[in-house]
Amino acid sequence: MPLTRAKSNWYNNLSDFDFVDDFTHNNSPNFLTADTRNAGTSNGQTAVNDPPRSGLYTLATGTNAAGGGALSGNIGYVFSAWARLSFCANFRIVTLADGTNSYRIFIGFNSSYDSTTAPTARSAGLFYDNNNLNWQAYTYNASVGTITDTGVAAVADGSYNTFLTRVNGTTNVQFFINGVLVATNTTNIPSTQVCPSIHIQKTAGTTSRNIISDYVRFSGSGNSRSLGVSA
Repeated sequence: MPLTRAKSNWYNNLSDFDFVDDFTHNNSPNFLTADTRNAGTSNGQTAVNDPPRSGLYTLATGTNAAGGGALSGNIGYVFSAWARLSFCANFRIVTLADGTNSYRIFIGFNSSYDSTTAPTARSAGLFYDNNNLNWQAYTYNASVGTITDTGVAAVADGSYNTFLTRVNGTTNVQFFINGVLVATNTTNIPSTQVCPSIHIQKTAGTTSRNIISDYVRFSGSGNSRSLGVSA
């Protein structure tokens, strides 16, 4: 489903859905679940004054080793059951990873909701860490992966950027950054259950690192289910 202006934040007729969370609900997200590990944090309505944006959500690693924070959904989506599944987030990176305080970010679909689980079992999404200047497009199935360099560098310049993973059934996975197609993977597309997820996890250092999200969006179309009756 293309990321066009939604008529409703909660449109769902079973075969198609379009959920948008602008983080205006206090304490917790609407359709994703917060997950933290090793003293990482996941905080809604963060105290960030950044107009014209309203409703911001912070994910932070904390200072402990392997600390992480995530927002993720139900582990129950199989790509072959849908014509299209899309997950995106608009967020900014506060400080880039480096050799001293290192971390990884993943945005897309993963085999686990765990904020510290690496996306190398089953996944389809965009990945960043200090070992790569650019965002990497990941597809993994049964721990065998396809990694494509997007050519787009991660930045920590105060700008909010939109990262979209669009899975077209079992045909391919398209990756967009700020509305521009930056990679298409056709191999190692997950064949079993995954969940939408965005997470940051520290891999080295003692200083907390974080990302600040303005919104997330999860859309699907082309499932065989239908309501069958009118309300």
